[in-house]
Amino acid sequence: MRVFFTNLGCKLNQAELERLAREFHAAGHRVVAELGEADLHVVNTCTVTHLAARTSRKRARRGARERPGLRTVLTGCYATGSADEAARLAGVDLVVPNPDKERLLERVQQAFPDLAAGEGGALPGPPAGLDVPYVPLAFGNTRALVKIEDGCNVGCTFCIIPSTRGRQRSRPVDAVVAEVASMAAAGVVEVVVTGVQISHYRDGAARLPDLVAALLERTRVPRLRLTSIAPWRFDERLLELLAEPRLCRHVHLSLQSGCDATLARMRRPYTAARYARLVERLRTAVPGVAVTTDVIAGFPGESDEEFAASLAFVRAMGFARIHAFPYSAREGTAAAAMPDPVALEAKRERMAELLAVADGAERAFRAAQVGGRGEVLWESRRDGRWQGTTDTSLRVYADDSRAAGAVALLGSLANTLTPARLTGLTADGLSGVPLGAAASRSASPARRPGRPAPRRCP
Repeated sequence: MRVFFTNLGCKLNQAELERLAREFHAAGHRVVAELGEADLHVVNTCTVTHLAARTSRKRARRGARERPGLRTVLTGCYATGSADEAARLAGVDLVVPNPDKERLLERVQQAFPDLAAGEGGALPGPPAGLDVPYVPLAFGNTRALVKIEDGCNVGCTFCIIPSTRGRQRSRPVDAVVAEVASMAAAGVVEVVVTGVQISHYRDGAARLPDLVAALLERTRVPRLRLTSIAPWRFDERLLELLAEPRLCRHVHLSLQSGCDATLARMRRPYTAARYARLVERLRTAVPGVAVTTDVIAGFPGESDEEFAASLAFVRAMGFARIHAFPYSAREGTAAAAMPDPVALEAKRERMAELLAVADGAERAFRAAQVGGRGEVLWESRRDGRWQGTTDTSLRVYADDSRAAGAVALLGSLANTLTPARLTGLTADGLSGVPLGAAASRSASPARRPGRPAPRRCP
């Protein structure tokens, strides 16, 4: 069958979708890049906010409108938390909740045997086990994601994820290492480590720093990036590992609020002062580190004074990027039943202020990089210019004329990791000049100037 995948929401959803695509491919099916070419549409849904749930419903109905006869399968958090509603949506043929997501291929082949049969009429079987070798598909092979754990035991009062993904559980170290090694062997330059709460990773005695050390020691992936780290679980060993040049100088620490009273109602186990001390340690230990965050405006009970305190804290922290969200009540969470909801108009005004601070902080961080150098993973060329991403998660653009020297040396910048001179600001990133030395896709890049030598990991 020909399968088109739609992803909504977080990087964990994206990692799961990439793995599903590889499983379909390994079973003899074809992953296509356009919905109009597909027999089957798999939508990995999200429900973290009302907007995410609404978008999930919209994408679910899209296939039936655009391609009559297309079969549509919903999975993910919206399909889990609102399974009955999802099943009633026009054009939806099958709902596979998160607990069954690893069996999605099997469920599809059972539900649609006419589509599952190959061109000769034979029914391909699912791949043996879950350890499917990495195969770059329509998503490309510059960057890939690996899921190391699922679920969450924290219980923040605003979050619906524990009820849609269940209790926290982790994959074995050896399984993660094998998958990342397979990605590196296939030419992937950057692997993104993801999950719901990766800082709570545990495989026997192994914790997240042990897993990161194993990935650096036992695989040849040139660059490794971590997704969100819980501020209350930032291990000292992880701070030491950030000296390793293959580990990106990008740390995402979800703040949610800069006001202690609001943090307490959110049931976040830290204070603003404790968070600030962690950021100070990070910036001292890792020069040039990009610290990014999430912030919610309009949480129940948030007074004008509390929001002002939160905004002042966010402004003072100088984040590299801020993902700002208006509070969205999710049925079944403790926050949804809290008194003193913030009026919609006040929430909009606070979001406008927060977004203005976010824009200024991001621009200031980018401006501080001008005149320096960055390590850029070049991804693609479009409209006469190359574009890529630094280890600090900044977009860099290089016109053909400025990239000519590196292209002449390397043949192409696509899927290469090179140093670049950062020369100016663009609308959403930086302009740059790629320099000649490039890291091969299978070798470790050179140590960053001025960084301490990495500890050898056990």
